[in-house]
Parts: sequence; C-alpha cells; structure tokens
Amino acid sequence: GADASLGARSSLGADSEARKGVEIGTDVTVGPDARLGVDATIGNGATVGPFARIRPRSIVGAGAHVGNFIELKGTEIGAGAKANHVSYLGDATIGPKANIGAGTITANYDGKAKHKTLIGADARIGSGTVLVAPVEVGDRAITGAGAIVVRNTKVGAGETFVGVPARKLDKGRAP
Repeated sequence: GADASLGARSSLGADSEARKGVEIGTDVTVGPDARLGVDATIGNGATVGPFARIRPRSIVGAGAHVGNFIELKGTEIGAGAKANHVSYLGDATIGPKANIGAGTITANYDGKAKHKTLIGADARIGSGTVLVAPVEVGDRAITGAGAIVVRNTKVGAGETFVGVPARKLDKGRAP
C-alpha cells in the first residue's frame, strides 16, 4: 500500500500486498502472493513467502525466514529463525535461530480465550507438532515430529519432548 515502507535493495514479489503501516527493512525478499498485514514489520535481510500471510502487528526478525504457506498472527519470529513450510503460528514469540518444522500449529484459542506460546532461542520444533497454548518451549529444546504438547506444559531448556501427549524423553531411553 501507499503507506508501507520498503527498504533499500528490498523487493515485493508479484501479486504481493503490503498494507498500511507495514515496515520492510533493507535487503528483504518478499516472494509472490504474500500478504503483509497492517503494521507488520519485516526485519533487515529477512525472506518471506511465497504465499505467506503475515497478519497485523506480527514481526519477522532480521535474517529470519518465513516460507511458503506460513501464517503469522500476532507473532514475533526472532532473528535468524526459520519457519519454512505450511504452519500456523498464532500469538507466539519465537526466539532467535529457532527452527519450526513443517505443519507446526500453535493452537492458541481454547474456545473462550487466546493464549501465548513461547519458543526459546535455538529450539527445534519437529514437523507436525501441535503446541496447545499456553505452552513454553525453552532454549535449545526439541519436540519430536508429531508431538502434541498440551496446555500449561513447560519444555525445559535443552529437553526433548516426544509423543501424544508429549512427554520428556529421558537420555538413552526410548519413549
């Protein structure tokens, strides 16, 4: 839109849209068919899309990658973090250099209220993980593919959680 700002050496792909108040930093690539909502911020060197939806007031940190068919709603994704494929990340704070596997969902609405998901720095969220908010995943923590992390769970720093419902994986033991 006319009220969006586009930094130096940045590009907005074909059929992409930046709404009022969007701030796009320098050296940013926004792929085709992306939607950047009101007051969204895209940090320097970030890449977005194609077909990504960055809803209002979401923040994509410097050097972060938000790939194809990712939706961010009220979410901040930290510097250098990656969410590459087909995920919904709502009401979440994602730490620097975290990796969000394909098909991850932050289930932020319980039918009455919305809740936050916190994901720490360098965390690794396995493909197909569902994080039923409120949930906290610590720095360097890991969730296994397909894990269902239920509300009010805290995955501690460096811990690995797997299964349905997700539980802590003890070192050297199968779940």
